[in-house]
Amino acid sequence: MENTVSNKKIFFKTGEKGKKRALLAVRYTVNILLGIIFISPLLFMFITSLNPIQALSSQTTSIMDFLPRKLVLSNFEMVFSRIPMARYLLNTLFYALSTAVLVLLCNSLAGYALAKIPFKGSKLLLSFMIIMLTIPFEGITLALYMVVSKLNLLNTPMAVIFPSVMSCFYVFMFRQFFLGIPNAVIEAAEIDGCAPFAIFFKIVIPMAVPVFITVFILEFFGKWSDYYWPMLTLTDKDMWNIQIAITDFNSRAGHYGQFMAALTICTLPIVILFMFLQKYYIEGIATQGIKDM
Repeated sequence: MENTVSNKKIFFKTGEKGKKRALLAVRYTVNILLGIIFISPLLFMFITSLNPIQALSSQTTSIMDFLPRKLVLSNFEMVFSRIPMARYLLNTLFYALSTAVLVLLCNSLAGYALAKIPFKGSKLLLSFMIIMLTIPFEGITLALYMVVSKLNLLNTPMAVIFPSVMSCFYVFMFRQFFLGIPNAVIEAAEIDGCAPFAIFFKIVIPMAVPVFITVFILEFFGKWSDYYWPMLTLTDKDMWNIQIAITDFNSRAGHYGQFMAALTICTLPIVILFMFLQKYYIEGIATQGIKDM
């Protein structure tokens, strides 16, 4: 009897392990298929950018025709020879980096004040910010454009950077993260004689690296791919960012290979950046739990 019971326990344990392995295999299979689906546009873009002109007409007939028989870099050479791509990349990098740095500084200070410094009207201000999150950017475009125009900032870098410095979403995001920092840490620093700014830059920021990197990635990617607002404020070609340049190049490109090469040049920097920072990005998103308002 004891041998029979032990055999049944072993059988059930083996069956449970088999079910777990089967579920794990299904999960990995589904994740791999979803990954292939999501990455397929990038693969199509990259492969098309390396295809010669004569291979593009037959790409859509079969999968074998989609795979290039010969890889060439002539499409990339044509892009750099037909438009000043390096200038547009540097312009976009300057806009994105400058905006991201100012966003981190200004929004983190505002979020820290709302989270850790009690003052009258803080809850009312927070409620107003949450209401502002429901207003789309297109709803304030005209008013914002008039402000930038009156300040004589059109066709300058500040026309792209200045309107994006403050964001209700980022302030709220920083506030939610700072709420998780124990007050005892801040109080101990105050007892030791640290000034408010010293506490923020020397103690709070090192503890909030994930949320800073998360906001940096979101703003950098958003400004890198921004087309709508730069199109309105930058009419001088020398000030264009990469998105406006690619849109203009698309109307003059000889074929899809050159257009896809331009898109690849635009996409690769942010893909590489995200690969290096994805660990902190995931950690920053995961720590944005629901906290008290």
